[in-house]
Amino acid sequence: MKKKAIALMVCISLPGSLLAACSGKDDKKPAAVTGPITPPTVKLVMSDRNMPYVTSSPNINEDKYIKRMRELSKTDVRLEPVAQAEYSKKLNLMFASGDLPDAIQVINGIASSEVAAALNNGAFYDLNELIDKYTPDLKKKIGKSLWESSLVSKDGKIYAVPGEAPTPNNRIVYIRKDWLDKLGLQVPKTIEEYLNVLRAFRDKDPNGNGKADEIPFTGRKNFDFAYFFFGAYDVIPDGWKYENNQLVPNFIRPQMKEALKLHQQMYNEKLMDNEIFVNLPADWDSKVRGNRVGVWVHSAEGPDQWVVSMKKADPNAEILNITAPTGPDGKGGNLIGSTVNPLSAWVIPKSNKHPEHVLKYLEWFYSDDAQKFLNYGLEGDDFNMENGKVVYKPLSTKADADRDDFHIKFLRLIGPSYIHNQEYMKSRANGEYVTSALKIATSEGRINDGLDMPLPPTQVSRPELQFTGLWMETAAKIITGRDPLDSFDKFVEDWKKRGGDKAIQEATDWYKQNRMGTK
Repeated sequence: MKKKAIALMVCISLPGSLLAACSGKDDKKPAAVTGPITPPTVKLVMSDRNMPYVTSSPNINEDKYIKRMRELSKTDVRLEPVAQAEYSKKLNLMFASGDLPDAIQVINGIASSEVAAALNNGAFYDLNELIDKYTPDLKKKIGKSLWESSLVSKDGKIYAVPGEAPTPNNRIVYIRKDWLDKLGLQVPKTIEEYLNVLRAFRDKDPNGNGKADEIPFTGRKNFDFAYFFFGAYDVIPDGWKYENNQLVPNFIRPQMKEALKLHQQMYNEKLMDNEIFVNLPADWDSKVRGNRVGVWVHSAEGPDQWVVSMKKADPNAEILNITAPTGPDGKGGNLIGSTVNPLSAWVIPKSNKHPEHVLKYLEWFYSDDAQKFLNYGLEGDDFNMENGKVVYKPLSTKADADRDDFHIKFLRLIGPSYIHNQEYMKSRANGEYVTSALKIATSEGRINDGLDMPLPPTQVSRPELQFTGLWMETAAKIITGRDPLDSFDKFVEDWKKRGGDKAIQEATDWYKQNRMGTK
């Protein structure tokens, strides 16, 4: 009896798997689940994309949209948005510290300098086998060209899960149509026609406030969202051209000198914002939405929201998307980009012990539940159900547009864009503006022969050789009149001597290995 009591006490103290053995029975049935299953936690670091809804949130993880997304995806997702201007710095600090989240949004994919360095140090999972094991349908849902992009894969290994670009050429020209109509002007097409329109915007008080405060054309710091006049000469600074058996950066090509001459003229005539080299996104936004700007550049998927926000400043405001100015060859437009969304590729650090949770969460974005939530938002807030159909609420304020931006763009980590959902676009207020914008986006654009190319190693180690370095400094001096136009020739010579020739050779080697014969 005493032995039986001791045996019983030992069994009680054992774990459940061994306790079953003590019973003397070979019961292989799993224990019944008596409580709710705890959803996996996925922590993500991503750019805030300068979206007002995100930047103004006191705690984005307590937001009602995030909570609903957790319910639908059955994943306890936790976001850490980082200011877009500080994103590269944040990643470098994270990689240096080793304190990494479960997944990281990589802007411009694994080709970006900070991510490329971490990848070379073995920071991220090779995802090939993990995807095949846990989410094999992802390879079917995401096109082959995206998986093969150098923004996603290297040496045959997949290191990122890519999002799809809404359209490869996603930056087009916006103009104040009401200003054109008020001044009796035609839609400009050539460089000279554009200049004449900008002069009229400068001189004839189209905003009607009696002040000479109009800014004919504006852009952001380092000419971001302002490259289309460079496009008229086929020298958009961050692009490359294969010519004379070399892949060379646009910013050293002879045509760049003509483009700088044009910008110098525009600066002198006050046809462009004199703060274009320093405008932060918030500065740019306040100027455009403040009824002061005649021409600007933004995404092809956003004109419907611009319609709403512009009318807040001026109820009579009307916008129009038009083709970019054509240059000497009769062509123009911004660079045609990658099919991979540069803001939506995701790497998984090896410090994450459950990479499958991230993959399954990302796969959820292709579900019907995800697409309905991302497109329409929350019932009662963004849409109502009437007779079994979704009735989308029109956007009437900038706050509405900001909230809309959040669920249709920011939260869409991967997956198809809403602009390709015809049923949804028919129900969306001002959806016809987007349809028109997409036609323009697909009808123009300059080819980048260095598309998806990782930065040449020499430019990684010598950042001043990138277009935001010595070229930007030279361009600013020439455009503002501090240096003569001919100083461009000296810049090209110096750039090559300081390592540019080596960068060209590295880029050419990449081109011949990856692109030769595909032009």
